[in-house]
Amino acid sequence: MLTDSGVMHLAGAKSLTFLSLSGTKLTDVGMSALKGLRGLTHLSLNKTRIKDASLSTIRKSTIANRKLIYLDVGYTRVTDKGVKELRGLPHLSFLNLDFTHVSLSCRNILADIPSLQPVRLNGITKQVCEDEYYDI
Repeated sequence: MLTDSGVMHLAGAKSLTFLSLSGTKLTDVGMSALKGLRGLTHLSLNKTRIKDASLSTIRKSTIANRKLIYLDVGYTRVTDKGVKELRGLPHLSFLNLDFTHVSLSCRNILADIPSLQPVRLNGITKQVCEDEYYDI
């Protein structure tokens, strides 16, 4: 099973375009090692242990400045706070948020990304963000 320490070995793969780490033990710590992968267009983090900090890392990294068009963070612990970070991904066209900790009101946040269609929100039952600090 791939862990954060194993992911560190991918940090030098600058020309990598597709990366699936789904089902691994990746956390926010390991995600920070991937911030230099500027060639990524597709990133799947489904069923990992990431939280909002990973979405912030993606936005602040060279990944965001390039052409990330596909992001799968289904079955993770991301919340509306993390989704807010995705507004910095201008080319994002597909996003999977199935069975995460977001609310249905995250659609308001995602409306700021004109290229984004579709957004998967299966299994999301919370109607509105409960945290007053999210400033949606």
